[in-house]
Amino acid sequence: MLKIIGMTKEKLIALDPQSVDWLLSGEEFVYIAEILGAHWKYNYEAAKLGKPGLHAELKSLLHSDGFFVSAILLAPPNVRIITANQLVLRFNQLGIPKPDWVAGIPKGATKLGEDVAQIMGVKNAKMQKETERIELTTSIGPGESLLLLEDFCTRGTGFTEAVRDILAKQPQVKILPYELVILNRGGLSEIVIEGVGSFQVVAVVEHRVNDWKPEECPLCHQMGSKPIKPKATDENWRLITTSQQ
Repeated sequence: MLKIIGMTKEKLIALDPQSVDWLLSGEEFVYIAEILGAHWKYNYEAAKLGKPGLHAELKSLLHSDGFFVSAILLAPPNVRIITANQLVLRFNQLGIPKPDWVAGIPKGATKLGEDVAQIMGVKNAKMQKETERIELTTSIGPGESLLLLEDFCTRGTGFTEAVRDILAKQPQVKILPYELVILNRGGLSEIVIEGVGSFQVVAVVEHRVNDWKPEECPLCHQMGSKPIKPKATDENWRLITTSQQ
């Protein structure tokens, strides 16, 4: 069997997507992310040596000691196709009929949504993010079902925003009660949206990463580290990944 762990970056980005026909383990996924430079984690040992550095502030405003960037992870086309195949494999395990439409929540999963729809043989619904609102730009007919997918899930903040924005404009859309994600890093089993319903988090990989409310963050209050939004700019990503060197 093909071994992901130990592969060089060159071999990973040349890997035939059809050769990865099993569900990746958490260890395999994190390894791929690390090799591609898409994963950062706080260095507690460096902090003890006087380098408190920076740590991540999430979309939910929680603070965290780990972060993944899907734009970097999915930049190699073959890795994106491998990931899309992984999502379809995971969906198929549910044993439910395919949706009429698939949409990737922008911006992290836009292209991924197109790939998953193509692999499933269903229609791809387009979504776009304008300022802080997410809009479903494809018109979906009454009774047709839509499966939403996202890159990573922590507290379901982005997913909740997407569902509310979709239903505000197109209340007839039948959103399947699932969130299909590459990585569940927050440990949620479901996302409950008041007035809408409950959505089961269906992840390829479960990989718990610590997060805290700002007032309870030990990296701030014990280590002296400062929070930063890793994805806000390329410079922020450079800063957080080099802050403890």
